[in-house]
Amino acid sequence: MAEPVADTDPFPIVYVPAADGARIAIKRRPQPGGAPVIFLHGLAVNADLWDLPDVRGKDFYYRSLAKVLHAAGYDVWLVNLRGHGAPRMFSAPPEGQSDWCLDHFILYDLPAVVDHVLAETRRPPFVIGASMGAMTLAGYVQGARLTGDADQPRVLADAETARARQQRLAGCVFVEFPARLCWPESLYDEEGRLQWRVLLRDWWRNDGDVNHPFEMLSRWGWLHALLDAVGQIPVNWVVAEQSGEPWYRKLPAPLADGVEQVERTVVQAMLRIAGTFTGATNHRAEVMLQGRRYVLDHMKAGVLRQLTKCVRARAFVSALGTPDHVYSDHYDLVWLPTLVVQGGRDRIANAEVTRTAFFERIPAADKRLLFYEEIAHGELEAAPIASEMVYPEVRAWLDERR
Repeated sequence: MAEPVADTDPFPIVYVPAADGARIAIKRRPQPGGAPVIFLHGLAVNADLWDLPDVRGKDFYYRSLAKVLHAAGYDVWLVNLRGHGAPRMFSAPPEGQSDWCLDHFILYDLPAVVDHVLAETRRPPFVIGASMGAMTLAGYVQGARLTGDADQPRVLADAETARARQQRLAGCVFVEFPARLCWPESLYDEEGRLQWRVLLRDWWRNDGDVNHPFEMLSRWGWLHALLDAVGQIPVNWVVAEQSGEPWYRKLPAPLADGVEQVERTVVQAMLRIAGTFTGATNHRAEVMLQGRRYVLDHMKAGVLRQLTKCVRARAFVSALGTPDHVYSDHYDLVWLPTLVVQGGRDRIANAEVTRTAFFERIPAADKRLLFYEEIAHGELEAAPIASEMVYPEVRAWLDERR
């Protein structure tokens, strides 16, 4: 059973036990009688990325998708996958587990969440997953399960499990889904050798058809060794508290306004640098400063190892057990109502790769692809352009099926 926990947040938080002993934190925006919607976050963030504060600027108005759907009558469930959400909404791994990967999210975390939401609401939920959350969702609905013994485990896709899981859901929304972590134009040949001429010719490119920085980082052995030694990439130094005014607001008003402007300029510059990897150009510093900063979360070594393994394999592959389970070879098991939302400038989840590797392969009779040419990775959750262009269409798709 889920365990209620007192919290200063106005919305209840419960901790749901997973089969391997993990405790998965879920925040609920309740809506009695409303269709339930489960939100799954991506890499380096937590559940609150879907539930940021409203931010109104001079030329934009950002409102989170969770709030949009809650106001429209949906029963919203925001999930922290294991290891995320510290300190106030932490999903704890099992006792003694010091590292984990996407396979754990697929095999244990999401099944526990779906079971709990079904038990509480007695209605099949929709599931919305972004990036790593979309990968978790894709593994779940194809019936991925662990077989073998503790010494020789193996992940496999099971058609019967896939059918049973999909019958328990109302539909799925895949946002910024890296169906295969590869790009139409690679920096490496089929044998994994760096193509120096390509690098020298195209080093400047930042469109969605290439991601040379990501490809190179995935192959640097010294970087992987360092990550394994450290265990994770911590982000404590940039995380802010959710409440309380910034320190500079205690200064005289003109000086405080000047410091705020400098802070906003610096953060906008940092977002542009991050766009080198993601392709993002539509983020606003105001959204980051008023909310997104406190949703940043650690990147665990096991998660990053699996993602870089996927880049090298040019597929979505498992990290647990042998032989590898190739998740991206089993999308033909997905038949439930499916919405795919992709951006044309996305440098992590290339839209054309997702279309051909996933959308065109799933046998779902009810499927739709929303494509936005000028949107990049991360912007579909936290950029004002998504509030204006994307969220109304996502809500309309859900409305038609609830």
